[in-house]
Amino acid sequence: MSRPSEHDSVTPRRQFIGELAAGAAALAAVACAPATAATTASSQAPAPAAPLSVATHGSLPKQSEMKWDTTWMERITAKHKVVFDSPQINDGDALYMASGYFDWVKDVFKTGDADSSVVVVLRHAAVPMLYSDAMWAKYDLGAETKTTDPSTKKPAKRNVFYRKLDKEGKPATGDEASASIAALTSRGVIFLGCDMATRGFASRIAEKTKQQESAVYEDLRQNLVPTATLMPTGIFATLLAQEAGCSKM
Repeated sequence: MSRPSEHDSVTPRRQFIGELAAGAAALAAVACAPATAATTASSQAPAPAAPLSVATHGSLPKQSEMKWDTTWMERITAKHKVVFDSPQINDGDALYMASGYFDWVKDVFKTGDADSSVVVVLRHAAVPMLYSDAMWAKYDLGAETKTTDPSTKKPAKRNVFYRKLDKEGKPATGDEASASIAALTSRGVIFLGCDMATRGFASRIAEKTKQQESAVYEDLRQNLVPTATLMPTGIFATLLAQEAGCSKM
């Protein structure tokens, strides 16, 4: 995609519209394959990327014994429904697509945000996008994910995808500001993350920091950005979004 990264200047929304097909194809190339139980193209689920390295879970809670919040499915009620699946950070491409989708629906149908139900699934290597600033600072997730803070030009010590700042450290405006998790949440976007990938990150962090894996996992799970929800896997989250009527991009 020709859209600039966090290090470059802001791309106007109109230019990014022309990149939708390329962006969707790029995501699909790495993330889309027929689900085992799928019977139609619209019920296909993304194939998992190569699994993150996961050590023994030890005392981690079994997923079968955990309670999972699926009430977000009840919020998918608009006429236009879409789920964006993102297994990689890719400079936050999924956020730009979600922001663009609202605008494209408004441009074409002359309606408002209420006519769009948008879900963003951040799984595999992209799940740290759903961890709070405190977790990014505590566990050096900027270095772990090779994410640079444009305001410091160094590995991010905060979640640069939650609320965007410009290169001077001031609140970003325009397309950059609209393509942030905070801004999209305010427009009704549902953000879902992968619990399995979170376990993988907890394992890696625990090994590096000599901590208990269960403690790191619980820390990450309890410190998501506001309104974000973890599901057992990102693939399952995408399937549920489709079950609720979303088309997948």
